[in-house]
Amino acid sequence: MKVNRILYPIFYSLIILATTCILQSCQSDARNNTRIPPVIKNTKAKLEKDALLSLTELINRNIDQNSNYFKRARIYFDKEQFKQALADINEAIEEQENVGEYFLLRGKINREIGEMDLALEDAERAEALQQNSPELYVLLADILQVKGKFREAGKYLNQAMQMAPYDGSAYYVKGMLEARQGDSLSSLTSLSYAMNVNPRLLRAYLQSTIINRKLLNYDQALVINDMAIKRFPNMPELYFEKGELYNVLAKPDTAIIYYQKAVSLNPKYTEALYQMATYEIKQRYYYKALVSLQQLQKVKPDYPLINNMIGLCYEKTGDYPRAREYYTVALNMNDADRDAHNGLWRIRVRETNPSYYSGESDERQYKLLDTARVKIDLIQPRKSINMQVDSSRKAKIQ
Repeated sequence: MKVNRILYPIFYSLIILATTCILQSCQSDARNNTRIPPVIKNTKAKLEKDALLSLTELINRNIDQNSNYFKRARIYFDKEQFKQALADINEAIEEQENVGEYFLLRGKINREIGEMDLALEDAERAEALQQNSPELYVLLADILQVKGKFREAGKYLNQAMQMAPYDGSAYYVKGMLEARQGDSLSSLTSLSYAMNVNPRLLRAYLQSTIINRKLLNYDQALVINDMAIKRFPNMPELYFEKGELYNVLAKPDTAIIYYQKAVSLNPKYTEALYQMATYEIKQRYYYKALVSLQQLQKVKPDYPLINNMIGLCYEKTGDYPRAREYYTVALNMNDADRDAHNGLWRIRVRETNPSYYSGESDERQYKLLDTARVKIDLIQPRKSINMQVDSSRKAKIQ
């Protein structure tokens, strides 16, 4: 009887433990049976790819073509593939030419590719077709500020900001209007807000960098430029602007790296090609400069000073007939072109009397002065000066 009293509490504890385990296992099975499997997350790129394939299939099957062309154009626009987007939206408008949304999208595309007149025409057509979205008013304000019509741009911007007071694109246009009217500090504030609200707004980064550079805020300009390059690693304008920053900071060897990067991304980037050629002439890399200048001439034959610069490179490499040809072209375009006259005079002197003219004086404008190599001896003042008194010139005071 004594033994039973000892074993009873242990036996009771075992029964409770077993019951608890059975209940927990049943509950676990119930949870397992009702568990929702995790949702497979597709990336944005995967979703866009699938949508493009689906829309292309529907277009090929002639199903609701104008709507599907518009949807596909909008995806291309978001992917910054403006050429494909323009082709699709043109097809949509050809199928259905009285839809305001279509003209609004085409206006945005034309604005991105720099066709401001066409962009304004499309935006006005969208407005005539009863489009009254803040997106349209921001587009109209942006186009008008680029065209210098600030008062009209301000009216559309105010209307857009009343409808969408936190729109990043609206603050970009606000910043540009403030910059064009001379209020640089307010402009930087507006552009900063635009970048925070819409981190994909490339123009805000670019304009903020340019304004900071002009205000001599080089450190801030470099910070913003680096942020932009991280977000948009394939935009040549950002690398060109970084080259401009280092050029202003008197670091031409670093600047040329970014000019070359800009040209590698866009072989038709005229400003970058010109800066590369200028640097190469200063460094007397005339053959390299010729390559850059010839590429620039193919893109823009009437680029300022292009013929004189090519003529100078041929002159320095000793190809006088080709140099004379380009100087003559420059004179035919402008009889008063002093650089072309001087180039022809140098060639004539060298050909008639090579020993008379060494040809180094005209290179002085291209030389870079390295001030680190210039030794300056400071003049030390003398501690005391001993001067003899001329008694013969002493004034007699009575």
